[in-house]
Amino acid sequence: MGNWLIALALACCAYVAHAGQVEAENTVTGILFEENMESVTYAVRANGFVDILFGVSVSDADHSRVMTRLKAHPDIPGVLAG
Repeated sequence: MGNWLIALALACCAYVAHAGQVEAENTVTGILFEENMESVTYAVRANGFVDILFGVSVSDADHSRVMTRLKAHPDIPGVLAG
């Protein structure tokens, strides 16, 4: 019985991590679409953290505005930008 409870707990934890990734992915996609950002590459980790790389054609103002929106959103636990 104890092994079954451990397996169930682990399955629930994995589901929560995956749900965070999906929510973060949807949020990033929506923000980039709203900001009309085409010169951006990003990856969302399983824990919802976002690694994002802005192209050289993205202005400093656009970079700052998008980063502020990403960091402020509750579905994204953290952002690492390049």
